[in-house]
Amino acid sequence: MYPFLKQSLVLVSVCCATQLFAAEVRSQPTGKEKQAPVGAKSNPPPSLMAEDSLDMRHASGAREAKTQVTYSAAQVDGNFKPFTGKVTGNAVRMRLTPEADSPVIKECAKGDLVVIMGEKTDFFAVEPPCDLKAYIFRSFVLDNVVEGSRVNIRLAPELNSPVIGFMNTGDRVNGSISEKNHKWLEIAIPKHLRFFVAKEFIEKVGGPELKGVHDKKRDSVVQLMDSSALLGQSEMMKPFQEIDFERISENFHAIIHDYKEFPDYVEKAKTKLMELQEAYLQKKLAYLESKASRIGKEFHAKNELVSFSEETEANPKDRMKIWERVEESIYLAWAASHHQKTMTDFYTEQKKEAVKISGILESYNDLVKHKPGSHLIRDRDMPKAYIYSTVVNLQNYVGRYVTLVAVPRANNNFAFPAYFVFDVEP
Repeated sequence: MYPFLKQSLVLVSVCCATQLFAAEVRSQPTGKEKQAPVGAKSNPPPSLMAEDSLDMRHASGAREAKTQVTYSAAQVDGNFKPFTGKVTGNAVRMRLTPEADSPVIKECAKGDLVVIMGEKTDFFAVEPPCDLKAYIFRSFVLDNVVEGSRVNIRLAPELNSPVIGFMNTGDRVNGSISEKNHKWLEIAIPKHLRFFVAKEFIEKVGGPELKGVHDKKRDSVVQLMDSSALLGQSEMMKPFQEIDFERISENFHAIIHDYKEFPDYVEKAKTKLMELQEAYLQKKLAYLESKASRIGKEFHAKNELVSFSEETEANPKDRMKIWERVEESIYLAWAASHHQKTMTDFYTEQKKEAVKISGILESYNDLVKHKPGSHLIRDRDMPKAYIYSTVVNLQNYVGRYVTLVAVPRANNNFAFPAYFVFDVEP
């Protein structure tokens, strides 16, 4: 009993393997296909013929359909003058044959370009899209050469996927093993095949070469988009002062302005540029805050070391320069929240908050730490405010009663308010 059971299992395994192999090869044409000439090779083994019969019983005549569902250039192009057409509808179906119920090859988006090579009834015949792949069973390919007659080319690496064409013994194949199913080779769709799109959804936009130019430009924008994204990522890893944001911006603006026929990539470029601008702004804020803090510390350290004699003997203009670092740190802190604003813009805003203070102007020569001004304003022998300026030489007004146009500044916890002087009124 056991030997009989073993033989039965082997026989079943062989039959299953034979049917799977035969599903992708047609050695004996039927129906409307051209009959084999006299003297041709012998008929296929019974297993292959049985498989063909099985197809006919289960598909109710689908065997003939499989031999007629594909069209080649010789069948439809004729004397037709090719052109590039633009798809005018959304989700327009590209079909295997010029029939409304034939298998769908892909759905075309509005604005897609196709090369029209012929026509048949209410359909245009189009070249196979470059972005589509086809599949052939690996068992029929040896050293990149097809071994078998009428080997099916399918739209997907599955036995129930639509057959879109055939290959024969001796045809060369350049393909790679499919990642979806390792039993299949992924290949480019043969150029001689034709698919079909309803005429009502096609608008002529130029000669047949336009599609090739368009595809090259699409490849260009894809490469530019990828390189721009990598450049932006690389630049954002650098310290703020080393970032070349202008270069990043130029690349994305090139996509936005020079590739308007690719709106999907234009939108991607805009989105990516906004993300990088936000990242750049955050790095700038951190940098300016750090710089402002450092300048303030440097100023106070320097101020502590300046002696009374050095300050009084210094040229008035040199004394004013001491306060330039203070103003720079204040400006930088302001600029952190005011993108691309200059110091002139800063002072324009400051003048809107300016006030007038009057009194006798005196030099403030006390040797103290963190003093908030180089001069004092007195009113009735009482100090009224500390003042300093980088634009007005206050030393010229010592001992005189003046009215100053000034804006408040930090008084470093001294007894009286401090001001930066913009002007002295006559």
